[in-house]
Amino acid sequence: MIVDLIGALAAFLAGAGICYLNYLISKKVLTKYPQNFSFVTILRQLLQIVFIVIAYIIGSKTTLDTWYLLIGGVLGLTLPMFYFTKKLVKFNDIINKKETEAETDG
Repeated sequence: MIVDLIGALAAFLAGAGICYLNYLISKKVLTKYPQNFSFVTILRQLLQIVFIVIAYIIGSKTTLDTWYLLIGGVLGLTLPMFYFTKKLVKFNDIINKKETEAETDG
């Protein structure tokens, strides 16, 4: 049971890492190529799906309970997303404000 909880915590932390990586990718694309942001959604979903599949494979090939890994991983992908989405929206608002100011000045 303790080993399963440690596995769930590890999966949570790895999921949070994937969530942070998705945030960094989104921020980079918003900065350099905002017109291509819709394609980032596909990449982000692909990373999340691959992570969940890897968690499932690890659970099925080891003595760790697969459910603990999956629940930890999903929570790791989901819970930090609220924070990172809020940061991304603020960042996007700043970019839009700068563009609006540049248009009115020029």
